[in-house]
Formats: sequence, structure tokens, C-alpha cells
Amino acid sequence: MTAARVLITRDPASASALAVLLRERGYEPCASPLLEAQLPSDVESLRELLAEATGPSGPTWLCVTSATTVAALAAVAPTPQWGAALDAARRPSARHRTEAGGPALRVAAVGEATVRALGEYGVGVDFVPARVSSAAGMLAEWPEEHPGASGAPVRALVPVSARASDALVSGLRKRGYDVVRITAYDTVPAPADRPLRAPGAGTATTPEAPEEWGADAARAACASGELAAVVVTAPSRADALLEGMTPAAATAWIAIGEPTARALRARGVDPMTSAQPTPAALADAVSRALGEPDTSAPERDDHTEPATTTPATTRPATTQRFR
Repeated sequence: MTAARVLITRDPASASALAVLLRERGYEPCASPLLEAQLPSDVESLRELLAEATGPSGPTWLCVTSATTVAALAAVAPTPQWGAALDAARRPSARHRTEAGGPALRVAAVGEATVRALGEYGVGVDFVPARVSSAAGMLAEWPEEHPGASGAPVRALVPVSARASDALVSGLRKRGYDVVRITAYDTVPAPADRPLRAPGAGTATTPEAPEEWGADAARAACASGELAAVVVTAPSRADALLEGMTPAAATAWIAIGEPTARALRARGVDPMTSAQPTPAALADAVSRALGEPDTSAPERDDHTEPATTTPATTRPATTQRFR
């Protein structure tokens, strides 16, 4: 009997952890990145943003919304020790502190993958949302009620993809922050001339890595019904995969989060949304979408509690996420 094939819209190295779990459940994974990240042609504004975050003149938040953004910051950093310098700005030393005595810089991360990416360079995190790893999730749990109450304006530095929505930027502006949005990277059809890879993603093929498909092959398989399920990992990848193509009705679609689910629904696809953006939760969502029971517990880490096995788009806020 041929195993049900599941397409993951990531490069093989990044898809490896999910591929292992899918194979354990009897599926045959394959991968197609469709898009790759690369630095913008002009990176001076990103360099200036990193310099400001490293030496803030007043209360400042650095809002990091993806591991790829961390890779972009590392790519333009003036020194390999940029992470240590950035983390030093989070500490209320004589050089980096507000008039109230607190740290001049605080770092917000959209989710645990971004926390880990920052940690690769020695950067700690002060806030990460407990429920939903998205701009909306960050805003829903944002820890400051009244920024600048002491009279000093509070800066919010937001380096993002060129394709990112303005949800976080507009939400912080409405709350009174002086927001600076800078393009950290763009996404282009794979393969990119100068691919920008998130920390720890790697490029080498491992035994766990799934077979890689080109974009044309992935689209053809979606249209023909060859795929049992498709795991879509970003709104931009949803658009890249479905542009000019009508998917087979029998294929199940899994979205990594609500923004991706909205992008799929806008193209006429009704997806199941993963409870968390982790390999374990995505594997559970594939099983549910294909009408099969879950066979493993969700992934755990130091900051989250076990996820429920019901098809929800959020996770319980059972831990303190303002650090």
C-alpha cells in the first residue's frame, strides 16, 4: 500500500523535524520551499536599526517576528559579537538604563522559534505571547498599558519581511509608541541568488530530510490530487503555491497559524489550523485533517505547557511570558 504523501512548504532542512514525525505516522513527506528569503538591495536602514537597538537613547522595544529576521540582523551586523552587544542593552547598567533605572532596551519575540534563533546569538527575550504566535497574539498580550507615562517617548523598532502586514506596526502606534518599520528581508521565488537562512536551519541534506520538489512539481501535484495533505507555513507560500492553480478537492490543507489560514481561505481553501507552530502540533493537525487519531503528544519546551489535542488556533496561557 502506498503511503499518503504530504507536502511541506519549507526547504528540506527546515522540514526535517516535521518529516520525521510524519513518517512515524505512516505518511510520506516531501518538501518545496516555493520562496526563499534574501536581504533587500539596500541594507543601510537595517544596519541603522540594529545600531539604535544596541545603543538606545531612551526606552525602546525591538520586536522580532521571525527567525529569518534574526538571520537578517546577523547578516548586517558589524561584528560576530552583535548578539552580546544587543543583550547588554537589556541590562540596567550605567550605560543602558532609563531615568527610572530600568533597561533601555527590551526585546519582544513572536514565538519560541524566534526565541531560540535570538538565543543562538546570545540575545535574551523579555516578552513572548503565550497564546498565539502572531502579530495579533503579541498585541493581545502586550505587557505595557501606558507607554511613555513618565514623559519619555517609547520607541518600537520593527524589522520585518517586505511582505509582512502592518498589523503590529499599526497596533503599537495606536497604543502611543513611536514605531519604526524597516524591511529586514524579502521573499523571492526559490532558488534565491543569495538565500538568507534562519539560525540552525542549515543547508546540508540529512537522512531525515524529505525529498525536495520544485515549485512546478508541487503545483502540479496539488492540482492532480496526488497529495493527501499540504502543510502551508506562511501566507506568502500559500499565495505562491495557489497562484493560477485550482487544487484538487480531496487534498487536506493545514495552516501553521491563523494568518496563513486567512490567506488560504482567501483563495478558496478551507484549512485546518495547527494549535501551535511546532512540528508536533503540525503532525497532529495532519492526522486530524486526514481523519486519523493523533499518535504522539505535542512538543514541549521550557516555556509552554502541553497543547490540547483539539483543533484550536490558540494555546492555553498557562505560563508567565513577560520575562
